[in-house]
Amino acid sequence: MNLIDNYPTSRVPTNIRLSFLSVTLVHAGMLTALDQFMLGAVLGHSMTIADAFLAIFISSIIFGVVTFGLGFAGMKEGLSSSLLARWCGFGQIGSILVSLVIATSLIGWFGVQNAVFAKGLNFALGDKLGFEWSATFSGLFLTVLVAFGFKALRFTAWIAVPFFIIVIVFISVRILDNHNTIELINSIPTGKPMTLSSAITLIMGGCIVASLITPDMSRYSKNSRQVFLITMVSIILGEFLVNGLAILLARALNTADVVTIMTETAGGIGLLVIIFSTLRVNDINLYSSSLSIANSISVLTGKKVNYTLITHEFRSL
Repeated sequence: MNLIDNYPTSRVPTNIRLSFLSVTLVHAGMLTALDQFMLGAVLGHSMTIADAFLAIFISSIIFGVVTFGLGFAGMKEGLSSSLLARWCGFGQIGSILVSLVIATSLIGWFGVQNAVFAKGLNFALGDKLGFEWSATFSGLFLTVLVAFGFKALRFTAWIAVPFFIIVIVFISVRILDNHNTIELINSIPTGKPMTLSSAITLIMGGCIVASLITPDMSRYSKNSRQVFLITMVSIILGEFLVNGLAILLARALNTADVVTIMTETAGGIGLLVIIFSTLRVNDINLYSSSLSIANSISVLTGKKVNYTLITHEFRSL
């Protein structure tokens, strides 16, 4: 914590910026996640392959432009999303509103993801703890983890991102090996039809928050080239690889239920994917939420705040 501070209300000094891979894994972790896989499964169950990938392509362009722009600003100024809103356009009162919107959105996702985490954990333990205790345990664990700041995000990303990608590819190969890929591509979707505009809206709704909190991570980047590559890696891995495989798997198994896909095809490994995926996304949710609240408290009181204390208090909400 001495080398890598959280800088909730100040700039990240240029002399402690991190490596490209460290920031990339954390950022890519937001899109190489279970909710992204769920999104791909819905697209595959409701749209033709061509329309699904067209929706992904259009959404990726929008996401890429917004993410790079915000990420570049975060890198250039060394500031989090909330501080950028405060010092680069919205003012102090406006930044409070931006911070509250971000924090409210992320704490909602924290609850959803924690429920998925707890469900997977409880299933893995044979229902010995029960859902309520599993949710309590997972929430406390994530709070303690995120109290260590960006260092904790790096640690979980180094483990969870490669593991998630490897297992997703393994599951895909295992399932698709028994199917004719050409037939899957040409097959008619069996789910409720979805229009192209609805699909684009659905995709952007799932990733726009990732764009908004990109400065929370890119402020540790060294230059604009790193920010551009971070954005591209996240798009390729999250939007095209994870979504693309999920589309084919949903078509092969004729279901959009991701938990079923994971548990029935990968067993215990699939459950680990669920647990690690939600853990990785939720630590980012809690981290960025705490930064947003730190900015709001700083504006209202004029005092610097303790990041670790905010993390613990915010989780209790």
